[in-house]
Amino acid sequence: MAGKNSVKDIVLLRLKKEKQMTIAQLGEYFNISDIALRRHIHTLEREGFIKSIVEKQTLGRPYYLYALTEKGHAIFPSHYQQFSEDLLLEIEDLKGKPFVYELLANRSDKEKLNYKSALSNSRNFDEKIKKLVDIQEEKGYMTELRENEDGSFELRQFNCPILRIAYRYKEVCNQEVDLFSDILDSECKVSATSCIVNGSNCCSFIFQKSD
Repeated sequence: MAGKNSVKDIVLLRLKKEKQMTIAQLGEYFNISDIALRRHIHTLEREGFIKSIVEKQTLGRPYYLYALTEKGHAIFPSHYQQFSEDLLLEIEDLKGKPFVYELLANRSDKEKLNYKSALSNSRNFDEKIKKLVDIQEEKGYMTELRENEDGSFELRQFNCPILRIAYRYKEVCNQEVDLFSDILDSECKVSATSCIVNGSNCCSFIFQKSD
């Protein structure tokens, strides 16, 4: 694949974060000619990493949007998703889906202990949030954190390392909210505002400080 920070890598990263973009929108991230950028995009399309989508307009000519294909999504951190998914399907065949959810819940409980240990030296709520984001980034979630005017924080995760599992067992998405809520104790209310599994370009969460 392309080298680190190459044009192709940046195109793939922007499409991962923004979901769909035009060539003009992608061009804002480069100092190369439109022709050169189109050449890279067409190569990625030919290799199966991205796809073009025709967007029709009421007036004027239709234009193209570009998005990642399943192959394109697969190049981002996955934590051995295929192996994990196959293993869970085998367990489901043997024990049933409720048993799989029980296993996933047990795993989440163990994760809570690891997160709490990592956040134990944080002096205040803001430090905990930033440490949490660092952990998620290390796990491959491609995070962005924004502080809102009301003092709340919005965490966006543009990559889901367990996406294939989440499509099959959607309860793991709720477990993530429970995880964040538990490790931050009563310091804030956590709510999910978007989810990749439901078609959004990222999973986003609002952390509202308690009064």
